[in-house]
Amino acid sequence: MIITIKKFSKPGCTPCAALANYIGDIDLFSAGATLENIDITERPEVIDQYGLTSVPVLIFERNGLEVHRLVGLRPTEEIIDAIEYAKVVR
Repeated sequence: MIITIKKFSKPGCTPCAALANYIGDIDLFSAGATLENIDITERPEVIDQYGLTSVPVLIFERNGLEVHRLVGLRPTEEIIDAIEYAKVVR
C-alpha cells in the first residue's frame, strides 16, 4: 500500500522550505510513500478544493482519499508517524 503525501507550499515561505528539508531526510520509498509537491501560487484552485487556510500543509492519502493531515512545520519523526498512521487508519 502506497501513501501519497501532498505537500502544499508557496515560494518564499520559510516554514515550507524547512519542511521540505525534513521530508528530504525520509526515505519515502522505504516508508511506502510518494510525495507530490503543490505550489499554491501556481495552482490556487487547490486552496478551496482542500480547505487550506495556511501553508505548509501535508495531506496523507490512501487510495485517493485523505486519511490524515498535518498543518504547519512538523519534525521528521512526526511525518514518519503520520505515514504509518495513514497505512492503518480506517
